[in-house]
Amino acid sequence: MRLQPTLSWVAAALFTTAAAAKPAKPVKPFGLFARNTIYNPPSGQRAMYPRHVELKDGTLLVTSSVTGVNPASFPVFASKDGGATWSWISNITDQVNGWGFPAQPALMELLEPLGGYDVGTIFASGNSWSNTGTRIDLYASTDKARTWEFVSHVAEGGRPNTTNGATPVWEPFLMVYDHQLVCYYSDQRDPLHGQKLAHQTSTDLRTWGPVVNDVRYDEYLARPGMTVIAHIPPINKYILVHEFPVGNSSSHGSQYPVYYRIADSPLEFDAAEGIPIVINDTFVPNASPYVVWSPVGGKLGTIVVSDADRSSVYTNRFGGDRTKWEAHRTPQGPAYSRALHVFAKHPDHLAIIGGATFDGPEPPKLSLSVVSLTDIAADRCRASSGGLERRRAPFASAGEV
Repeated sequence: MRLQPTLSWVAAALFTTAAAAKPAKPVKPFGLFARNTIYNPPSGQRAMYPRHVELKDGTLLVTSSVTGVNPASFPVFASKDGGATWSWISNITDQVNGWGFPAQPALMELLEPLGGYDVGTIFASGNSWSNTGTRIDLYASTDKARTWEFVSHVAEGGRPNTTNGATPVWEPFLMVYDHQLVCYYSDQRDPLHGQKLAHQTSTDLRTWGPVVNDVRYDEYLARPGMTVIAHIPPINKYILVHEFPVGNSSSHGSQYPVYYRIADSPLEFDAAEGIPIVINDTFVPNASPYVVWSPVGGKLGTIVVSDADRSSVYTNRFGGDRTKWEAHRTPQGPAYSRALHVFAKHPDHLAIIGGATFDGPEPPKLSLSVVSLTDIAADRCRASSGGLERRRAPFASAGEV
């Protein structure tokens, strides 16, 4: 976790009335394309840390944090054609704290009745914070993300501060498992750890069980962060990815190396081994990872991981075997906490969603690329001392791939 930079504030009215930008050039519905714009914020604002959910009806929803707005909220954009065109349908706003929603959204759709909510309810979470505290809150929408209602506080900590010894909470991730909602997050409140990863569960969505550890290390300076989890159906196991900074040290040149754990249950990662993703014994992906699984790629399908520092994604077609990771370039540029998505009806189509980098000068718009997993598997890169070298021609420019 690197605390978001604060930019000059812009009137909230600009945020709620600006229109989602149109693509630079037409793209085909449910096709393959590069860097298609979802939202282009006004000057002084930056969209970053996108999160998404594909609804059962095929609608893709994307949200993100947006800096430079006070009070902050999460805009929600919808696409019914595989990411080709977008409409801005709502804002997820802080309704109870008076702090806004500055950072770290999460989205999911309920596929079974739970806590008084029906199938099709959309849950959202995020980090509401001020100079006095951080709160991970749960919201619900029963009308396809048009309106939102507060449900409960999940976890609360001290003010946003990444210094070890401070006590904030960060970076929620939501999933349903064993008829309960699980909220994973990064936790600085434990005096034994600079930061650890933990979760809490709820069946009624109003009260939450005890804090359960997912990833923690004896070294106090260790700060595992940014949990994302995916199911691997052929082996019926779960994979958790996280970044793993330890003071000023580095792993294969990465200060926030990407690690993963594989477990039989998504509630039992604490006992699993932490493994770095190492490409050709040369480099480790760096910072804010995301993970998905696709049935494409062989009997075990393909695990796909993203990081913050490269356009590449990293794949494993061997159930997470530590020696079988490959790097593949994509047309979607580096960004802080990119998100990945495999379309339900098009499992060969991988969406890579990104916004601004953490602190760089790149354009701050929110965009996505959709690539073929089959195609990128044939476009492997090899690691070198200077980074990644391509084995085939580069991708096309913005527009259709």
